[in-house]
Amino acid sequence: MLKILSSFLLFCSVVHVTAQTTETSTQDDIKRIKDFIADIADEALRPDIILSRHVLLEQTETDEEYDYLEASIEEIRINLQPKNLDEITYIPFQALSRRETRDIDPEGKPTDKIYFLHYRKRQMLAVYIAQDKIASFTLVSKGDKAHFVTY
Repeated sequence: MLKILSSFLLFCSVVHVTAQTTETSTQDDIKRIKDFIADIADEALRPDIILSRHVLLEQTETDEEYDYLEASIEEIRINLQPKNLDEITYIPFQALSRRETRDIDPEGKPTDKIYFLHYRKRQMLAVYIAQDKIASFTLVSKGDKAHFVTY
């Protein structure tokens, strides 16, 4: 009986520590995304500075690809202008209903690192985090599913 009780307590401890770690990771990711959004909203910051601070650029090899990312930052900036940043909600992939995620193929990316930004209940951006940076803020349709493009 004592062996069963100690095994149960050990299991509960492991589950509790794992849940705390996941919650801390989610909070860190959301803070990272909020910092990214705040920098984009700051018109004094150039897109190249924002990219170097926040975005994981492992596959961006040409000037054309980099220019595309800078233009994407500018487009997000324009979309943020009329919005109150405090009203943006940051929703983890797992917190969304199946109906909301059925058209998205994570392609093996960990879904606990995918977040959706909503403003007044409308999706405005999707973000994938890797290596403590924004690995993607671009979802593209490929067939009947949307996929994250990494840079």
